[in-house]
Amino acid sequence: MDFTEDFEEPDEEEIKLAIIGRPNVGKSSILNRLLGEDRVIVSPIAGTTRDAIDTRLEVDGQKFLLIDTAGIRRKGKTTEMAEKLSVIMARKALDRAHVAVLVIDAVEGVTHLDASIAGYAIESGCSIIIAVNKWDLVEEKDTSTASAFERNLRDKMKFLDWAPVVTISALSGQRVLRLLPLVEKANEARNLRITTSKLNEFFERNVLQPKGGGGSAPGKGGRSKLQVRYLTQAGIRPPMFVLFTSGGGGGGLHFSYLRYIENRLRAEFEFFGSPLRIKERKKKTKRTVRR
Repeated sequence: MDFTEDFEEPDEEEIKLAIIGRPNVGKSSILNRLLGEDRVIVSPIAGTTRDAIDTRLEVDGQKFLLIDTAGIRRKGKTTEMAEKLSVIMARKALDRAHVAVLVIDAVEGVTHLDASIAGYAIESGCSIIIAVNKWDLVEEKDTSTASAFERNLRDKMKFLDWAPVVTISALSGQRVLRLLPLVEKANEARNLRITTSKLNEFFERNVLQPKGGGGSAPGKGGRSKLQVRYLTQAGIRPPMFVLFTSGGGGGGLHFSYLRYIENRLRAEFEFFGSPLRIKERKKKTKRTVRR
């Protein structure tokens, strides 16, 4: 394991990893564990880390750029200018990150701010790994404690049901080193491009056959059904898919149908830890001009 702090030239094979979360959840402690020494000052006082600090790390030939972000707080509740600046810097860090490790406090549990921070990461297109830190401080654990915590987490952040969860302790080092292999896998999914033949097979099985009628799908507001003509992958980082539709009046596809397509894509191609973008593009019908 080697690491440096020179930033001369960007490396395309380097995975940019942002460690994000509320103040005092242990972001800097996790970074220190990954690096193997105290490179970032750790303090029990919330909000001590003011700036984002980049550090390069290489493990088994894979290069990482670790971005340790300042704690994110709601703008309405930040009173010091430095804390307001930390919000801006954290969001900038997410904009240049490939993968984000969202750190949750195991003792305090999931908060609304945790969900908001996760939303920032999704907006930026990052893959996401959820690290539940301070697991060693959870009292009276048994074999069902972890699964019960995850169920509660999933209930409060339903939009992150695709993000893997790992319980860790930055203090003891428990399972911290498992994060990097998960980050690599999530980054691969973020760059995954499905071949045209496989996507056509997917469309045949999951759109034409189950729904019938040449790919009919529900529209918004109970409008008549749209016809889904075909599906293409428009991009990666994160993967983006476009559904081409026709008919159905002026409304678009119902959100439940878009969710169905996303779930089927994940079931078939996994997209481990990566958000998906699914958009609709409606083909305009040619109007007949009467003379």
